[in-house]
Amino acid sequence: MLRINGGGERVDRIVVFDVETPNFKNDRICSIGVTIVENGDIARSMYSLVNPECAFDYRNIQIHGITPSDVGDAPIFPEIWGTIGPLFRKNLVAAHNARFDLCVLQKTLQAYGINESLVYYVDTLTMSRALIRDIENHRLSTLCEWFGIPLDHHHAGSDSWATAKLLCRLLKAGADLNRYIRSYRLDKRVPPAPARMPVRLSADNQALLVLSGILSGMTSDNVLTKAEVEYLQKWMDDNAALKGNYPYDKIYSILSGALADGVLSQSELDAMLRLFKQVTDPVGESACHCGALDIRGKNVCLTGEFDCGSKSSVAEKLISLGARICASVSKKTDILLVGGQGSSAWCAGNYGTKVKKALELQEKGFGILIMRESDFFAALEGQE
Repeated sequence: MLRINGGGERVDRIVVFDVETPNFKNDRICSIGVTIVENGDIARSMYSLVNPECAFDYRNIQIHGITPSDVGDAPIFPEIWGTIGPLFRKNLVAAHNARFDLCVLQKTLQAYGINESLVYYVDTLTMSRALIRDIENHRLSTLCEWFGIPLDHHHAGSDSWATAKLLCRLLKAGADLNRYIRSYRLDKRVPPAPARMPVRLSADNQALLVLSGILSGMTSDNVLTKAEVEYLQKWMDDNAALKGNYPYDKIYSILSGALADGVLSQSELDAMLRLFKQVTDPVGESACHCGALDIRGKNVCLTGEFDCGSKSSVAEKLISLGARICASVSKKTDILLVGGQGSSAWCAGNYGTKVKKALELQEKGFGILIMRESDFFAALEGQE
């Protein structure tokens, strides 16, 4: 029984869930995992593929491995919700980076015309950031490795079970659950994500996109070889017209320095691997992870499309919290907020000119925070 109103909360059961999505719109579910925690221990779990009745994006398939043929005979979401909906209405809900999963649930309910109102939830991402300091980051995979929790990441059943196990660990370590309970309105209307239109890229940006693809392939196994480095140097020599563009100059400089003596040491390979990973995923590798965040008086610039609504609605929310919204990145920018849905207009596929500018200014000593949407809102929730 969950009691939120009337003085003091009592929680006997927590519904931990995780969803996977078929495409960038994040308004449908293709798999869902639910794990029930009762009196501090896992009681049972359930998992199901879901037929989202919509198209899949290749990037999403890469992440979770679910294809359209896998869900052809799976139940559609209203059938699943008929079973699990009562659990969400009566109990406290939990997830890791909960706002993302709740936003997907909210948009899926909206798409099917299912009316729900208010849920109360806790976010294990916010909890772990407040309670665990000496750790590289607070991603679910990192935390599970830290605690020795088995995880098949991006399998919704495994993710929900691992999140539930993480929650139990935090509670048994003395976490005050009541401190982290928040509410989320499932009945709030979310504007549909804009359609992605083909974007005509300049010759330089097309070449930078190719460079990003080469670096992604080289770093995918977390190992860098001499042959890969020599191939990259040849490609960069053949594309010298990119000089003056970030990150070409930075990569070329470290390559030239490492190959100058004809010997590649392991430390040089490791340094290049770190740089190449930062270049291919600057938001993930360079993003700030804050336990709590105060944006009053801060200059915030927005880039990309957002999971939680339109860019204008996000701007209005931040203004109401005391932030100043800037149209572009400059030396005066405090935070660059990167939307969870990205943008087809980004010049390197997974980041654009605003991120490039912020990275360049960071190298010159300006303290610009680059924050992903999920991290940003989790940090806001972590603020007392």
